[in-house]
Amino acid sequence: MNFSEKLKELRQEKGISQAKLAEEIYVSRSAVAKWENGLGLPNDDSLKLLAEYFEITETDLLSDKANEQIIVSKNQTIEDQQKVILGLIIGCGLGLMLFGYAFIEPLRENISMMAIGILLLLLGVFNLKGNIASIHWYNRRKVSKENQIPYCRLHGLGSCIIGTSLIISAIAQALGSIESGGIITLAGVMIGFAFMLYAQFKYNKGIF
Repeated sequence: MNFSEKLKELRQEKGISQAKLAEEIYVSRSAVAKWENGLGLPNDDSLKLLAEYFEITETDLLSDKANEQIIVSKNQTIEDQQKVILGLIIGCGLGLMLFGYAFIEPLRENISMMAIGILLLLLGVFNLKGNIASIHWYNRRKVSKENQIPYCRLHGLGSCIIGTSLIISAIAQALGSIESGGIITLAGVMIGFAFMLYAQFKYNKGIF
């Protein structure tokens, strides 16, 4: 078990949040989140405070610092690659919208639908990574820490389905297939909301 897994397990066994742990050892919550996501390691002072707080030795908590630094470096590379890919997706999406608006007259009437679709798709990708910040607190107040990631992923999948259906529908309507576009939108919205409702009732025990 590497450092990030050990830290998360120890914190959950103690029944505290990342914010509470951060407060106890005088660091920011984002620092604890980075450690648990394998994107960073504590400095010597923080490591000492962590070991004292969990009543274990520093070696038990971080047995092989050199190896952990390699893991952190790999994780940071992966995260950087994901950011680049997301940036390319956003750039391509905006580029296609501008190109369509400038050179494809039928697409101009459906540009707002495509823009909403792209925004929902990006929001879905954000939630698929387990980020709960974009889901309002009253929609997730009963979701436990253990269920946060599957809950977010279901919401993210729903948003991706709805967003993709709106993009495809906008293109279909621009090409003259208005009826097909309407069917695609309806099907996408129904399937997407079905995933979201399932997440609400399974992990939040209700819509609100």
